[in-house]
Amino acid sequence: MAVQNSESVFCNSCKTPLIGDVERGEYVCPGCGLVGTDRIIDTGPEWKAIDSEDKMRKVRTGAPTSLALHDRGLSTQIGDIVKDGNSANNKSMERMKKWQQRLRTSSSQERGLANVLGKISEFSRVLNLPDSTKETAALVYRKALGNGTAKSKSIKGMAAASIYLACRKCGTSKSMREISDVSGLPKPTIAKYYRLILRDVEQEHVPLHPLQGYISKLVNKAELDPKIQLCAVKMANQINDTKLTSGKSPAGIAAAFVYISSVMLGEKIPQREIAEYADVTEVTIRNRTREILDRYTIRQIIKTK
Repeated sequence: MAVQNSESVFCNSCKTPLIGDVERGEYVCPGCGLVGTDRIIDTGPEWKAIDSEDKMRKVRTGAPTSLALHDRGLSTQIGDIVKDGNSANNKSMERMKKWQQRLRTSSSQERGLANVLGKISEFSRVLNLPDSTKETAALVYRKALGNGTAKSKSIKGMAAASIYLACRKCGTSKSMREISDVSGLPKPTIAKYYRLILRDVEQEHVPLHPLQGYISKLVNKAELDPKIQLCAVKMANQINDTKLTSGKSPAGIAAAFVYISSVMLGEKIPQREIAEYADVTEVTIRNRTREILDRYTIRQIIKTK
């Protein structure tokens, strides 16, 4: 009845994506109405909990493994709850907790890994990055550590460069300036470590930042008319020129598209204002605008009702 691929399940008859009926444990085709003979496998727990305490009592597994933790989250930790009020026992437990934390990072390599991954987690939290981007950054650094690239390098520099590369790979709209502000490192330093990782670790092609994310963020930040965003995104999608974007700051190109769109829609917003919200200079916006207009002729088509 059903054809399974890596993304979804399709009907054999009309090739329509099937809908899962969790209550009955069946697949139903919304196109032709066929009910699949394949049963949905429920990967959830077989028990039910009425509150969080009940859930803690019944759960038999821990948190998933994470590359952002130096031990991947597989080690245990002595908790903070002490039921015995005896001060001698409390001191003994504190000593045990301290020694356990020391033993978790017994070697200098483990301590270095824990320090960098801690910085990656800290920067990711401040930047509000999704877990997938944080995990990718941790994987990038682990690769750099494995082939010796990270040896004797700055902890903050490698953490910031790994996050920037992870944002590029995952399509997360974060500029190098934002990462620079969070890490406290100048942009040239982050760029130096980024190029080092690109040369020695990431041999595969790293995708360019999606301009749509930068345009959307800029328009929302500046509280501009949504029509400007729509026009700018449409222009960016139609142009999509790698020669125009290669080696250029995506924030500057997005700011240029927003500026051109505002002029076309009769809401000419000062370059100074756009530059302030985009974290670029007015000169950058002027240069990117000139490059776009020199390469392309942009016409506005007015449709009558």
